[in-house]
Amino acid sequence: MTLDELKTQLLQELNLDDTEENQSTLNTLVEDSLSFVKDSVDSKADTNEMLQDGMFVRAVKTLATQMFYDRTLATGTSIGLRMMLSHLKGKVGSNG
Repeated sequence: MTLDELKTQLLQELNLDDTEENQSTLNTLVEDSLSFVKDSVDSKADTNEMLQDGMFVRAVKTLATQMFYDRTLATGTSIGLRMMLSHLKGKVGSNG
């Protein structure tokens, strides 16, 4: 999956109109989420390779969605996201 495909899918999953404003907002949220998830798992990993992992993509979408509805993450990240990050960390650790 490419980053653009991820953004398009998220726009559809959130049932948002394809407007310049929504695209701009989602672009920022996805970029921030991607950075957060990648750094949480393996900051040195290749982003394009990580985008081929379904769990990684879901974690990015989950965080971007959470930030879409709560930009300040006032209650922190969801338990589901933390479970995905733990899973991804375990996978990276078992691969080297």
